[in-house]
Amino acid sequence: MDVEAWLTASFDEVIEVDDLTSSAAASFARFVDRHAAELAAIVALRRGGAGELVELAFRTGRPQQSVVPIRRTERIGVRFAGGDSMPFVYVLRSDFPDTAHQNLTAEGSPRAICIDDRGWAEARLTWTPAELVQRILAWFRRAAEGALHDARQPVDPLMFGTGYNIIMSRALIDNANTQDLVAVPDDTGTLMRVIPLSKLEGCSLALPLTVAAYRVPPAQMVRLSFAPGNLGSLADLLTARGIDLFADLRTRLAEWLNDARTNAARINSCLAVVVEMPITSPDGTKQGTDFRAFVTAEKVGDIAVALGIAHKVESRDQGGAAGFVTALTAGAVDQAALIAMAVLPVEVHATFDRDLATRLAGRAIPDARKAVIVGGGAIGAHVAPCLTREGRFRWTVIDDDVLLPHNLARHVGFGGDVTRRKSELLAGALASILDDEDSVATAITAQVGVEGQQNDDVNAALDGADIIVDASASLLAERFLSDHNSKARRFSIFFSPAGDAAVLLAEPIDRSVTLRDLEAQYLRHVVREEALSGHLETPVRTFAYTGACRAITNLIPESRVMALSGLVAEGLGRAADTDEGIIRIWSLGTEGQVRSFSYPAEDVRRFDVDGWQVSLDAGLRSRIAAMRDECLPDETGGILLGVVDIPARKIHLADAAKAPADSIGSPTGFVRGTDGVQQMIDRSMAETQGQLRYVGEWHSHPQLVGVMPSVTDLSQINWLATIFDMDTLPGLMLIAGEAELAVVFMRHSEASSPLAERTVR
Repeated sequence: MDVEAWLTASFDEVIEVDDLTSSAAASFARFVDRHAAELAAIVALRRGGAGELVELAFRTGRPQQSVVPIRRTERIGVRFAGGDSMPFVYVLRSDFPDTAHQNLTAEGSPRAICIDDRGWAEARLTWTPAELVQRILAWFRRAAEGALHDARQPVDPLMFGTGYNIIMSRALIDNANTQDLVAVPDDTGTLMRVIPLSKLEGCSLALPLTVAAYRVPPAQMVRLSFAPGNLGSLADLLTARGIDLFADLRTRLAEWLNDARTNAARINSCLAVVVEMPITSPDGTKQGTDFRAFVTAEKVGDIAVALGIAHKVESRDQGGAAGFVTALTAGAVDQAALIAMAVLPVEVHATFDRDLATRLAGRAIPDARKAVIVGGGAIGAHVAPCLTREGRFRWTVIDDDVLLPHNLARHVGFGGDVTRRKSELLAGALASILDDEDSVATAITAQVGVEGQQNDDVNAALDGADIIVDASASLLAERFLSDHNSKARRFSIFFSPAGDAAVLLAEPIDRSVTLRDLEAQYLRHVVREEALSGHLETPVRTFAYTGACRAITNLIPESRVMALSGLVAEGLGRAADTDEGIIRIWSLGTEGQVRSFSYPAEDVRRFDVDGWQVSLDAGLRSRIAAMRDECLPDETGGILLGVVDIPARKIHLADAAKAPADSIGSPTGFVRGTDGVQQMIDRSMAETQGQLRYVGEWHSHPQLVGVMPSVTDLSQINWLATIFDMDTLPGLMLIAGEAELAVVFMRHSEASSPLAERTVR
């Protein structure tokens, strides 16, 4: 480019400092003259249609060896456009190198360096002439050192903004060639939403728009230095990046002209060329995609005429249903006409789809797994939208409840949603977040976990899921989901009764540890960890929202629900991205402080004995082994606590107590005492809302002695069977040996001899 010609055209009047009308320009010029003579010298002061320009000879401070060819003294121009706008710094050299952190300028303009990444509204708060000089100097020094751009920084925008923006979905961009589109402006007229013509409602003003979309291959992408101003220069820009714009438009437009009646709307609309360009950082890694549009004011038909493939007609009688007809013989491209067709660079904002949600969440791969969430109440209604905004999951919501007025205290619903089904309300909210073909959420209104109530839709959803999330706060539902024959991985999320803590139970991906197992392990931590004391206590204060005796709800503010739900959503997302099972607990203090507890899912052994299933995890096995080793050579023992499900005939052993203080142990026998036993049972039941109960006894055998029950053991198991028979439960005894454990099992009302199962520790 010719710098002198540009200066003459843009700033044709040379003036004195006293003639400057911009106070910022005058103060800058005087500062340079009086205080920065060692760095810069004024060459000229200019005025023109583009504002006022302070032209300087600037000493760049470049080192002996410069990464880019920067001169020791560069001629620069600092433009002050008038009004409240940021100064713009041009380098007045036609062969100045292309570097990072340059502003894009119009064709025919010199390169402009980007010295400030702040917006002017912020920068002007501290702007001084001295700061401007220092920022220019810093830019040149960093450029010479190759340090203009940190690889961790976001890259430069590819085009300068014009103030105009359009919003459209990626699906419309990808299928633009088959769509009749319109751009509907907002109240300001600078923001337009592009939608199919079929979705235009009412008599809204709308600009007919035809979109031609192109993707620049990453291998062809180089930094854009200047913004094209017309169709000709746009074609040149795309040609350098492997796209023949005019050849492609000739093909597209010819197809439309062949069926002009069907395509009349497109032929008579404005053309928007959308270009999808990869964004790469200085180290070559891809950081996303940039969409830009170049919009013409000319009709597509007029562009077809300039491309030599159409003629304009005056009336339909001449065969022009769309006002244009196909040329019998394609003519030459009228370059002059195309250059005369101005294009306006417009920013394109892709709608919030799964890909964009994923990138904004800091993740790389969209997560379109099928997720079923059971429960659309407080925690489910907050966690599921949070995960959806991170680009996660395709949802099915199962709930049979309706939204009542008191639910609004901690729900995503609003007043007008009262009496709506929670399943439909939450599914609708989830579907509205992402503009994505696979984001539609399904609602199933049904109750889960009630014996004898089978629902084909529920079973089909569970069978087809990749992930199942129990957010029902119902033991019936959790256990039903744990036992369901679906191959999906299960998670359970719930608040503590007082609403000051939240819990996540995550099965491992192979489901070797189920929700039932995790429930028992979680309860063991609750009774064992001093920091979790009172975790499951029933709150003293509750609220009766009707006169019914069961219409009670807890007093939990929405702010706490949102805080805990955010922690759960983050934890669930992380757990879903790993293969391991985990128990997570978040406790929220009165001042907002968060304590987090994390426990791995412990491996589980299961014994099927006489119609019952007994489960024993590695954590409990290790605890019993440690208590045995501590007392050797004497025997020891104590009571067993567990979770019992009588209809399912399942017992999950959760905890084992140490021998009471009044117990008697020797190398040949053990007699369990009673000191503090009942108090421990009562405390464990109180700490776990009655879920952990006394289920049997355990004791150890000394070294070199196996785990088969002795005569004394048989007598005790018979006594246990008699006691537990009153609760329709079997008598259960666990014997710990040197290398294995035995579970001894007996029902007094039916059995005459005990059954035993053994396992290696």
